[in-house]
Amino acid sequence: MAAPATKTITDLNGSWVVNSQISDSPEAILKLQGVNWLMRKVVSMATLTLIVDQNVDDDTGYTHLNIENKSNNGMPGAMERRVLDETPVELNHTLLGSIRGRSKYCTLAELEEPWLREDWEDGTDKVMHFNTEHLDQQPVVTQQVSGFMTVDGVRRYARKVLVTKGEDQRVQARLLYDYLG
Repeated sequence: MAAPATKTITDLNGSWVVNSQISDSPEAILKLQGVNWLMRKVVSMATLTLIVDQNVDDDTGYTHLNIENKSNNGMPGAMERRVLDETPVELNHTLLGSIRGRSKYCTLAELEEPWLREDWEDGTDKVMHFNTEHLDQQPVVTQQVSGFMTVDGVRRYARKVLVTKGEDQRVQARLLYDYLG
């Protein structure tokens, strides 16, 4: 289902399911991130649903983003807890190992990579930017930008993911989501 106009980058509350028919395959991304072959196959065959709880902390003014990642193939779910304040957070991720991430809102002009700035819906002034260093796979860095796009006339929540390893390796994927409510 199309993302309603009431859903914005400051209100992603609800459930979103990846539309694998129009999304890019995550295979190359996972490979460069160091995920083993078997797990890449399992992840690629799964349908992922994001259950989002987003709110603003009254004391700090920062956005808290809690995302439950649920799979339809029996894989254990994962919980992302992000505060969009750019503070580095280190954790041991089930799939990716030891990582350090920073989360924030930013303008498109602040994004260095041209591909990350392209194709957002008209009028987009800010997006969410997640920057993750893979501490076990240095120098691998994943950038994820979230916002809304119109694809084939349908408004969708979208994530653009760019993974780089050093100066010479880079892969990218666009993930598009259907709104479930």
